[in-house]
Formats: sequence, C-alpha cells, structure tokens
Amino acid sequence: MIISNSLKFNKYKIIKIMPKSKKRGGEKAHRKRVNSRNSNIAGVQKKMQEEYSAEMTKRFEEYKKTLSADTESTEVMANEQPLNIKL
Repeated sequence: MIISNSLKFNKYKIIKIMPKSKKRGGEKAHRKRVNSRNSNIAGVQKKMQEEYSAEMTKRFEEYKKTLSADTESTEVMANEQPLNIKL
C-alpha cells in the first residue's frame, strides 16, 4: 500500500498536510505581490480610520452642542420661582 505524501499519521487520527504553495513567477514576483497586497490593505485601513475619526469628531461636536443648548437655557418660565436654599 502506497501512502500519499500529503497524509501524516498521528497516533489517533490521520492529519492532512497542505502542500507547499507554488510561487507563480518565482520568489521575486511573489514578494512583489505580497508587498502590493499589504500596502493596499494598509491604505484602506488608514482611509477607514480617518473616516471613522472624522465621523466621531462630527458626532461629538453635535453632542456637545446639544448639551450646551440644554445647560445654557437662561429663560425663566412664568410660574417658576427662584430657589431659596440656606445651608
């Protein structure tokens, strides 16, 4: 019986080993593709981070405006009495 090179026998089960991938065009072309992919991923991550930061800054400013609008209300209601609290 011939055992395939892609199978390895463990004490309890058969383990499949993935074959080594081919590097199309050689090592130099492979490194070029990997560098291109990594730089593309890094660029997309940077762009998404900038968009996220800009959106969060915008929402935080809107939130601060709503808070300041709530606290800066100096209008006095007609039936409102001032509080006279003595400590």
